[in-house]
Amino acid sequence: MVYSVQYMRAIAALMVVISHSAIKGEQYSTDPLYWFNVGGVGVDLFFIISGFIMCYTANNKKINVTTFIKLRLRRIIPIYWLLTTFALVIYVLFPEKVNSSGGHTNILYSYLLFPSDDKFLIQNGWTLSFEFLFYFIFSFCLLLGAKFRFLVPVGIILSLVFLGRLISSDSAQILFITRPLLLEFAFGIFAYYLYNKITSYSWFGLILIVFSVIWLLWVNQLTGTSSRVLEFGIPALTFFIGMLSFESLFRKHSDNVILKVAKAIGDSSYSLYLFHTFSLVIFAILFKKIGITEYGYIFVLLLVISSIIAGHFCYLFLEKPMDKLFFGYKSKRAISHA
Repeated sequence: MVYSVQYMRAIAALMVVISHSAIKGEQYSTDPLYWFNVGGVGVDLFFIISGFIMCYTANNKKINVTTFIKLRLRRIIPIYWLLTTFALVIYVLFPEKVNSSGGHTNILYSYLLFPSDDKFLIQNGWTLSFEFLFYFIFSFCLLLGAKFRFLVPVGIILSLVFLGRLISSDSAQILFITRPLLLEFAFGIFAYYLYNKITSYSWFGLILIVFSVIWLLWVNQLTGTSSRVLEFGIPALTFFIGMLSFESLFRKHSDNVILKVAKAIGDSSYSLYLFHTFSLVIFAILFKKIGITEYGYIFVLLLVISSIIAGHFCYLFLEKPMDKLFFGYKSKRAISHA
């Protein structure tokens, strides 16, 4: 296990949860986090983590394409389909509670994670569509020797993004497979190449983390967006590399209470990422009934804390049992969603 990556999973999930809690704060309260506009960077950090972890787990291991895809499906799909079915029940009974921001909800595509202009029952599912596109691209490297295997996915990603700059299309599928957002998976592969060189603490790593924070503070003040990869992807990459440089320090102090909590959140980050969309709705209604919405910052803080707890329960009582069901009690867990 790479401790720094596990902690970054926690940070990525929390950024997304805080961002969505801020939206609930706007809906129910006095919009206390009106100034917070960079929570989406958590998704970009997840993509970079995916690129890194795929390389980390596949390096020097004999695994064929079929087995790789099968493991990815087993790891990602069961809990996602279960929660999607839960969302479907809500959609049938209370359609206004699902995708309340508008737009058509495509039930079939929600399960297949097929990209389109429609929304999924779980809106976060769009990121899983990109994950599986990357898994498909990455699987080609498993056909090659170890020396160049990880360069091939980077080459395919660069080619697709470059192709997207050359052609003009209104097709949701064409736009999907050529989006610059794919570059963030390549960032993760690049970070893996640096990993063995930066696992010792260095001032350069600290500088990269400070740089990423300053960059996001600048992005937070922008009124419009020009390039997500530039505004979120670059600081996410520098933060990721900076955190990797502290790996030996994190490993040495892994018994620290704060780091233990961070690891626990990292363990449950996939469940937290998927389930918080439900818990925010439930707890926002509950907190409104008891009058907490009047206290803006407290309301949002309680939403975040309750979502973390609910996500961890989802991990313990849904995700882990389903892992055991599909992998068996003695088999190692496959890598988690980034």
